[in-house]
Formats: sequence, structure tokens, C-alpha cells
Amino acid sequence: MIIRSCAAGNVDGIILPKKNSAKISPLVVKASAGTLFKLPIYFCEKLETLLPDLNDADIYALSLEAKNDIYTIKEGEKSIYVLGNESEGISPEVEKLCNDKIIIPMNREVESLNVAVTAALIAFMKS
Repeated sequence: MIIRSCAAGNVDGIILPKKNSAKISPLVVKASAGTLFKLPIYFCEKLETLLPDLNDADIYALSLEAKNDIYTIKEGEKSIYVLGNESEGISPEVEKLCNDKIIIPMNREVESLNVAVTAALIAFMKS
């Protein structure tokens, strides 16, 4: 679902670390409805080793502790959004490498969304 939303939205690529992310399996290919092949997917061992090399990008961590929301940030030419896994979120090591933490504002005391919904909102917020 994340791949399909990113391909349909304004995302230029997806970075998938080997640790703590879903693997590209036949089920993922099927669920993507063919969109898996419509945008680049980059693989890395760990985000902790990749993110320092991307210092020309604005790197945002989605976090419940953020003060800025996704609608108030000023995106640069290159932006990267780090989405954590649904049970543990983003590791402290990866969070330290991000330029800022942002949050999706929610109503009715809802705390969080699943990662696929979060990815879809991010994919369509950019113009």
C-alpha cells in the first residue's frame, strides 16, 4: 500500500533498510498492483549509515513528539520523510540524524495512524 500511494503521489523514490522493514515479496508485488515498477526503490543496510550521506536533503522524522506539523514545514528541493515501524516508531539513532521532527495533526484524541496511511498523506502533501 505504501508503494502504491508513493507511486500515485509526489514521491520520487522509496528507501528501504534491510532491518525493520517489509521485504519485497510476491505478496507485496501483488498488493502494489504493478506500481512497484513505477518508481525507484533504494535498498540500504541501515538508515543510520545512509542518512549522513544525504546532507543536501531536508530529513524529517514523523514523530508524536514533534512541534511542527506536516502543513507548516517549508520543504526544500530535496526532502526525505522517515516513517517508523508501527510498534516502535523511529529509533533514537535515526531520529538524531533528521533535521526536524514533524507530526500529522489529528482530532478526537487519536494518537497515530498506520504507516501506510501516513505514507499516503505525505505522498500527496507535496505539490
